[in-house]
Amino acid sequence: MQQSIPRRKFPPVLNWTVFLVALALGPIHYGLVKLGGILSYQGAYTALWPSSGVFLIAVLLLGYRIWPALLLIDWLCNYLLFYPDNPLLSAVIATADLSDALVTAFLLRQFIRRQNPLERSHDIFRFVVLLMVNPVLSSTIATGALCFYGITPWADFLFTWRTWYMAVFAGMLIVTPVGLSWFYSFKPWGSFKAAYAATFTNVSRSQKQKLIEFTFLLLLSVSVSRVAFWGGYPIEYMMIPLLIWAAFRFEQRESTLLVLIVSIISTFGTARGFGSFARESVTQSLSLLQSFICVLSVTTLILCTVLAENRRANIKLRQANDELELRVEERTTELREAKLLADRANQAKSDFLANMSHELRTPLNGILGYAQILRAKNSNNAEQKAIETIYQCGSYLLVLINDILDLSKIEARKMELFPKDFHFPSFLEGVIEICRIKAEQKGITFSYQPDIHLPDGIHADEKRLRQVLINLLSNAIKFTDQGEVSFTVKVEHGINEATWQEAEDYPRKPLKIRFQVKDTGVGMSPEQLERIFLPFEQVGSSAKQSEGTGLGLAISKKIVTLMESTIEVQSEPGKGSTFWFEVVLPEAQEWRNTSRTTQFGEITGFEGKAQKILVVDDRWENRSVIRHLLEPIGFEVFEATHGQEGLAIATQIHPDLIIADLAMPIMDGFAMVRHLRQCTELQNTIIIASSASVFDFNRQEAINAGCNHFLPKPVQADELLGQLQQLLHLQWIYQPVDQISEIVTEQPSEAELIIPLAAELEDLYEAVQRCRVVTIQAEAQRLKQMNPKYSAFASKVLALADEFEIDAIAQLMQTNLAHDSLEQ
Repeated sequence: MQQSIPRRKFPPVLNWTVFLVALALGPIHYGLVKLGGILSYQGAYTALWPSSGVFLIAVLLLGYRIWPALLLIDWLCNYLLFYPDNPLLSAVIATADLSDALVTAFLLRQFIRRQNPLERSHDIFRFVVLLMVNPVLSSTIATGALCFYGITPWADFLFTWRTWYMAVFAGMLIVTPVGLSWFYSFKPWGSFKAAYAATFTNVSRSQKQKLIEFTFLLLLSVSVSRVAFWGGYPIEYMMIPLLIWAAFRFEQRESTLLVLIVSIISTFGTARGFGSFARESVTQSLSLLQSFICVLSVTTLILCTVLAENRRANIKLRQANDELELRVEERTTELREAKLLADRANQAKSDFLANMSHELRTPLNGILGYAQILRAKNSNNAEQKAIETIYQCGSYLLVLINDILDLSKIEARKMELFPKDFHFPSFLEGVIEICRIKAEQKGITFSYQPDIHLPDGIHADEKRLRQVLINLLSNAIKFTDQGEVSFTVKVEHGINEATWQEAEDYPRKPLKIRFQVKDTGVGMSPEQLERIFLPFEQVGSSAKQSEGTGLGLAISKKIVTLMESTIEVQSEPGKGSTFWFEVVLPEAQEWRNTSRTTQFGEITGFEGKAQKILVVDDRWENRSVIRHLLEPIGFEVFEATHGQEGLAIATQIHPDLIIADLAMPIMDGFAMVRHLRQCTELQNTIIIASSASVFDFNRQEAINAGCNHFLPKPVQADELLGQLQQLLHLQWIYQPVDQISEIVTEQPSEAELIIPLAAELEDLYEAVQRCRVVTIQAEAQRLKQMNPKYSAFASKVLALADEFEIDAIAQLMQTNLAHDSLEQ
């Protein structure tokens, strides 16, 4: 849809431009009236009245404020030249002529909302039709006035009316395009003076050629018109190729000027009895001539406008193509540079992982290994604290390194599990609280169904298990728009207790736990079920696919496979899906002691008076874990299930510290904190906000509400104890460790390893020197296949390569190569 140009607005104030134009219009109109007389038949009837076009141009360019000047000029010409004895008739004729310009200009602005009504080809038809409207009325008024005053017989009314109408219409149709096209072609230069300078003083070579070509075309058109209308040869049709030539080679202004010149010549010649249009009947002559010049004008206007539009479109298209080519070139350069950088980054990443992994992990493994060995031996309290500090710091650094290398492990299809003891109910509660928020945002039901036989503590990789559960629950919520998502956790009783009690691999009781996620979502077809566990594979609608990467289920399946299980799925399109897996996890009876152990030993209490802790949470699992962590070391723990109950208990016991959940029924944590801060007796009570949502704005919102600190869920024992020590200014009492069971990891003795010959280890030694893990693994497999006696050595090399222990491999090889050299 094209945007229309706003109409020109003319203030009703006379200025020098209007004044000068008004002065110039007098002589111009007088000359055109004289020209009309020359072009008329018998001095009375003319096929073309140029003044009607000039008046319309004046109104379109200067506005309605020019009408007094036009009325005065036309009245003077009529009075002086045609009706000197009848000033009233002169006024009626002048009013009729003025109405043509005013009414037609008004119609053009209403129906063609552009400054230049000849700018678009689809407006040409409207322009021609609108020119035909008002002359009907003005010709009727003027002809009636002539008949009324006896200048024209009433018997000739129709002939006079038609002649007047066609002369006015032809004048506007032929003269108006000439004036408008020349005016708007000069407009970008700002003034006629600038146009003159640009046309005649700064003419380029191509412009000179165009000027010569137009001069030749003009002379040729005049010659053809002279021959056709003054020479008696019927070759009027020869004007059509010339006008087409002008339309293709020049702008609208040159073409319309040629039409005007041809119209004047043809009108003059026909009025003198020359040419094919000259007939004995004036009516026939005028009809043929006016049809000819009007058809030439309309055809030329349409052709010029269409060609001008094509030129503008081609210019825009070329500009768009140039911009597009420039953008494509820039984008191609960026992509080429990005690809080069990506290739270099991939190579650098491979080199970095091969080199930095052993540079960091090898000394760190030594630190952690000897720390564990020293920690297992008897030592005094001070040494034990120092060793524990070393071990904890090294473990934390190892976690960071493993996180950095996590992407590499996924790409290499390697992933490790790091099991530990943790509180199972609070772990599950943290998972479901996170997913319940997503379900509530979508307006679907989320239900959690735990087994009453669930253990308090288990031994598993908390991070990876949480990753699998959150992924399955998030997918179920994402693909369920109505209905319910249910999460079921229960203990399967299919393990023979006698078997696990006798097995050395299970020092603690193993439990088979079933995790099941069921939804009433879109479901999947059998074909989709075959693809959902593939990397980067997504099913469902494109809107749902845009919410993920397609890696979640693939990684989850890998994690569950490492747990020696598999993810099963049942689904039906339109009815929902059920995902489940069963894993065997050892029960952790001593999870409390493990959680309370710091680098200084196990916390058994604190110095000073007893401390009262109020836990306000609507979930019993959250209250239970804090109670089990704090009561054994001397805290008095009180519980409340919502904010209103928490206020009542706090008023009674005046706790030293309150741990409050933020999302609770009846009264949430924010409202409770605000009430506490307004209470005189409890306004200084220390408050820790606890929530499963750990975004920065949630933390800041809790602090702004009046909380002293923020504790994310699931609650980590070391973080909880650290905040209590800081906020309550506690001094912990630790239990010194006098006897620790020595942990011995049996490894194959190097003396039992059969080392390949030095010549057989050259390629392996070179790969170790270059830190090429893939080559090391390939060489180890080759040695194993070469001779079965090298299997133990190759297996040890593979195990060290899996851990990126390049230095250990090098040391093993150097020791045995040196031993081999001594034997030789």
